[in-house]
Amino acid sequence: MKIMLVGPHPPHGGGSAYSCQELAWGLRRIGHEVLQVATYRDATDLEEHPELIWIPTDLSSDTLSFTPEARANMDHHLLATYIERGPFDAIILGREFFLWHLPALRRIHHQPIVTICRGGHINRLSADETFPVELKEEFFQLYGNCDRIICIAHYLVEMVNRVVGTNNTLFLPNPIHFPPYNPTNISIPNSHEPIRILMAAQIKQRKRPLEAVEIVRQLTLADVNVRLTICGDGSQRKEVEEAIRKYNLQEKIIIKGHVERTEVLNCLSQTEIVLLCSDIEGRPRILQEAIALGKGVVAYDNPGSREVINEWLEPWSFGRLVPIGDIVGASDAIAQLAHSLRSNSQPATPPQPPNPIDVLYQYELLLRSLQVQTLEVVS
Repeated sequence: MKIMLVGPHPPHGGGSAYSCQELAWGLRRIGHEVLQVATYRDATDLEEHPELIWIPTDLSSDTLSFTPEARANMDHHLLATYIERGPFDAIILGREFFLWHLPALRRIHHQPIVTICRGGHINRLSADETFPVELKEEFFQLYGNCDRIICIAHYLVEMVNRVVGTNNTLFLPNPIHFPPYNPTNISIPNSHEPIRILMAAQIKQRKRPLEAVEIVRQLTLADVNVRLTICGDGSQRKEVEEAIRKYNLQEKIIIKGHVERTEVLNCLSQTEIVLLCSDIEGRPRILQEAIALGKGVVAYDNPGSREVINEWLEPWSFGRLVPIGDIVGASDAIAQLAHSLRSNSQPATPPQPPNPIDVLYQYELLLRSLQVQTLEVVS
C-alpha cells in the first residue's frame, strides 16, 4: 500500500513524534510505501529523508482552536504534497490535531482516512466545560467523519465513544521498539548511593514539572539522597530553573533539555525510578519503556498512567500511583519504592513487552479491510 502519514517527527512533538516515526519505519519494514508529512515551527535540526516532508505550521497556537488562516495555510501545504506525491491508498492522521485538515484532504482523497487518538485532545474536550460549544461540535463531527479512530489506550476507546457519540473506534497500541532487557547489566545500588530518578517529559504545565522539583525538595528535607535527571524542554523551563535555584537543588536536579531518544534510553538504563507528574496522559510510552527495563515507576493517577501500571501487560509490582498533586505522597512512594528495589538481591524481572511487528500487522490488516470496504461502496 501507498500510505500518507501526517504526524509529528522528532525533534518536534514529544513522545508522539517518536511513535509516528516508529509507525512509518515499521510499515515500510513490512513492505509498504510510507510518506510522512511532519510539521515544524523552528526549521533547525530537521532530519532529511526521501520519505519525509516538512511543512511549516503555527505550533504556538491552541491546536483545538487555531486561526482559520493557519488552518488554510496547512491545508494548502498538505494538498500540494498530496498532488505532488500521491495518490495514496490510505491516509493516517497521527494526532487528533490534524483532524482540522480532514475536510480538505477529503476533497482529493477518496480512500480511507484514519486518525490516531493519543488522548490530549479528547481528554481536554471531555473535561473543559469552558471550551466553545460550536468548536467542540465541529471537532466531534470531524471525529465521526473518520473511517476509523485508532485509540492507543483502552480507556480512550470508551471516552471517544461516550464523548463524541461515535462507534468507529478501536484499540491499537503504539508499535514501540522497546530496549532489550539485560539483567547482567543492572547493578543494585547500595543504601549510600543517591536514588536515581528520571523525568522524561516536556517541561510544560500539563506535565507539572514544578511539582517534580517540589518532590525532590521534599525528599531532600527528609534527608533522602536523590538525583533527578530531566530529559525534555518546554515553556516552563525558566520557571523550573528558578525553582531549582530557589531551593538550592542545583546538585540534585539536572536538566538535559531536548535530547535524542538514544540519550533518553541511556538515562533510563541508569535510572532506578521514573517519575511522571502529568495530570493527563494518553498511554505514556516512557512508563512502558521503564517497565520493559524493570524500573520502578511513580506516577500521578491519571487514566493513561493507571492503565500502563495496572493493566498494560500485568500489574507492575514496582509501580506506584499517587493522587494528582500529592507531592508528599509521591516523595514517600519514591523512598519506599527505592528501598523495596534495593532490598532485592536480584534485579526486578519485567514482563515480556509486545513485539512491534505484531502490532504493525494489525495496522496493515485494518487499512486493507477499510480499502476493501471503500471499493465495495464505490462498486
